Amino acid sequence: MSGIRISVCIVSYNVRDFLIQALHSIKRACTDITHEILVVDNASVDGTVQELERVFPDITVIANQRNTGFSVANNMALRRAKGEYIVLINPDTIVQEDTFQKLLDFMDKMQDAGAVTSKILNPDGSFSIDSRHSIPTPMTAFWKLLGLSRLFPKSKIFGRYNLTYLDQNETYCVDAISGSFMFIRRKAFEQVGFLDESYFMYCEDVDYCYRITKSGWKIYYYPKTSIVHYKGESTKKNNLDYVITFNKSLYVFYTKHFHRKYLYPFKFLILIGVILRGIFVYIRNFISSNYPLIIDILVLNVILYITFIVRFELKSGFSFRDFYSHYISVNILTSIVFLSAAYFTDLHPRLKFSFIKVFKANFYTFFIISALTFFLNQFAFSRLVVIIAAFFSILAMMAWRYVWRKSGKGSTSTLSKTIFKHRIILVGTDMNTRELINKIRQNVNAGIELVGLVSLNDEDVGKTIGQVTVVSKIDTLREYARMEKIDQIIFSSHDIPYEVIFRTMSMMKDEKIEFKIIAADLDVIIGKSTVERFIDYPLVEIDYAYGKTFNRVIKRLFDFALSSLIVIPLLPVAALVKLTAAGGKQSRCIWDGKGGKIEITQYTPEFAKGFLNKLQLLMYVLQGKLSFVGAPLRQCHEPPPVYYYKPGLTGMVQVNAVNGESEKFELYYLKNQSVWLDLEILIKTLL
Repeated sequence: MSGIRISVCIVSYNVRDFLIQALHSIKRACTDITHEILVVDNASVDGTVQELERVFPDITVIANQRNTGFSVANNMALRRAKGEYIVLINPDTIVQEDTFQKLLDFMDKMQDAGAVTSKILNPDGSFSIDSRHSIPTPMTAFWKLLGLSRLFPKSKIFGRYNLTYLDQNETYCVDAISGSFMFIRRKAFEQVGFLDESYFMYCEDVDYCYRITKSGWKIYYYPKTSIVHYKGESTKKNNLDYVITFNKSLYVFYTKHFHRKYLYPFKFLILIGVILRGIFVYIRNFISSNYPLIIDILVLNVILYITFIVRFELKSGFSFRDFYSHYISVNILTSIVFLSAAYFTDLHPRLKFSFIKVFKANFYTFFIISALTFFLNQFAFSRLVVIIAAFFSILAMMAWRYVWRKSGKGSTSTLSKTIFKHRIILVGTDMNTRELINKIRQNVNAGIELVGLVSLNDEDVGKTIGQVTVVSKIDTLREYARMEKIDQIIFSSHDIPYEVIFRTMSMMKDEKIEFKIIAADLDVIIGKSTVERFIDYPLVEIDYAYGKTFNRVIKRLFDFALSSLIVIPLLPVAALVKLTAAGGKQSRCIWDGKGGKIEITQYTPEFAKGFLNKLQLLMYVLQGKLSFVGAPLRQCHEPPPVYYYKPGLTGMVQVNAVNGESEKFELYYLKNQSVWLDLEILIKTLL
């Protein structure tokens, strides 16, 4: 025996602050117990590993280069664990000082116990129903998926999944316990083996408990001590992903243990439950993420309805039926046009207080509708309605934003934080960044929530500068910004090279984030820009043409239209050449525009390869994998591209390539891209 009483195994993923808090509580609970702590980090981007090395140099840290999932990561720790008992515990938990000792005493007393858990509390102190539960048979899982277990918690039928009909303060022998805190006897572990790695996340604890009981051991719920679990801090950022992953795992569990025991209808019921739950969560998340746009649509509909009523009252000869037939047709068309205009003008929920974008979206909407009234007879009578609605719609949309913002100033509610504050990150650690931090602190009504700093250097992550933590390095900024729902990124041009700034922007072009540069002297050569002053500190908004929604949509439409005209007529010829060509084909790999790879087929016969290979590239343009004009086609064995944008058959670099100056041309293209520039490059290539 190693002499170690307990081995604490933790899997971490982007929950640095919670993990540090958990480790402090675990250390306190292990004061008089021989123990070891093993943390497996699944490629966190929030500086978890660096912080662990700094704060807890005595614990064992296994740093994965990718997210391997919960089961695989736990098994990494289990292979190194030497304790008499093994504790699987989530990083977003806090344990009481007596938790481990009481569970040790319980396990020493109950020799038939293979595993045990304590009472698990929610952050508000309420009892977590996930502390113990039954094995999810198809019917039990189906009631949970439909939500009936929440509606009827005391029912022994509907409440069986989480055993909500049992007294939370009594000790029970149960079917399964939560994977957030499992206290396992080593003898049981040696008999049962490792976690099943078929489960990426979720249900692996149920599977393991099922195997423990099948091996003859018992599992207990022991409420004489407790822990607090913050529940899914590393996964709650996207609830739809949670539902999909959870239900996939539930289905894996069903096929593994109950596939032969239950008839096909039960499989169908689980599938229906998964679909219904997914639809519900998707709708809920969509409303939560897009409510400003939903409010705008409601405002637009109300304005149209009121103006229609006024218009019809002033004009005779229209029946009640005529009113609704005209209103519905105009309403549907106007709503569709407005949603399209909102998309093209980036009137996004996270950029919701840009009044100029509200004006643009409404102007484009009613300009198009007004134009249609001259061509569609059924809309002709509504021209006055359109003009009046346009005026009042702009006023109403600006008014509700202004009133809501003013009324919510200083509020600490979640809604207020989402509505009124921009979540920003500062990239840089120089004096300009420090000064801007002070400006933000001095102006409490700035509507800014400073999330943290980003550095070019790995060793800076976890450090504190001006009482603000360096939360990420530049290479993982995209993942961190997505996880923390960042609205705006501000670069320090004195500390960060421009090529790094634009490389980062090109990688994050799909993230709907505003980019700005701290420019003390405004002498910044970055194309068109607008200047915003934060008190007396100038911020330059970068005009990043390639990242604009309008430009990207037009570019894709141009690629699709032109490639269709070329490819479709040639398909019969290509089929004939393939049939008559002797020889084979091979593939080559190139970098795509997102840091991934594309496999391109190449045909080897001499007389066929020129035609087929070029047609294959055009097919990729048609599919959207390549563009006519874009980045150079870089082979996968070459270093990855500096700037991430879609590869092209030709491009600014290809027609102007000079040794050592390719980055200059790429930077120019990203700043100035338009369909007219693409046409100019295509013409130069052909000539």
